Amino acid sequence: MKSFGERNYDLNYWKRTGAYAVIQNDHRQFLCVEDIDGNLFLVGGGVEEKESPELALLRESIEETGHEIQIVEVIGKAERHWVSEKYPKDSQHNIGILYVCELLEKVAEPIEKETMRWVEFNYLEKHLFHEHHLYLIKQYLNIA
Repeated sequence: MKSFGERNYDLNYWKRTGAYAVIQNDHRQFLCVEDIDGNLFLVGGGVEEKESPELALLRESIEETGHEIQIVEVIGKAERHWVSEKYPKDSQHNIGILYVCELLEKVAEPIEKETMRWVEFNYLEKHLFHEHHLYLIKQYLNIA
């Protein structure tokens, strides 16, 4: 598994495995969540206890977009260690599992209120928060 960053052993350790969707439209744009700071994230999130990554991704998609998705294939897994400004006492460890997905019908109103937007790859490359996610997308697109 490709790894980015290093764990800070002086801080609290916080590990989270997440499942994330790479969703493209007919214009080859990527569906992302944009936070208040302009950072982009893929649709998806943490895998809860006794939940498979695939079920977590299906749940997260409805929570974030209101849409069901179809998982087409697994892209792969990579990890990142970092310390965020929001949680400076935690050495965070994200293990991301990425899947190619298709966006299906809207079945609910999203629970989460972050902005959803379609972006071109060049914009995604500059603003995607997790470098390990970008690495996997590039692997999938055969441009890494």
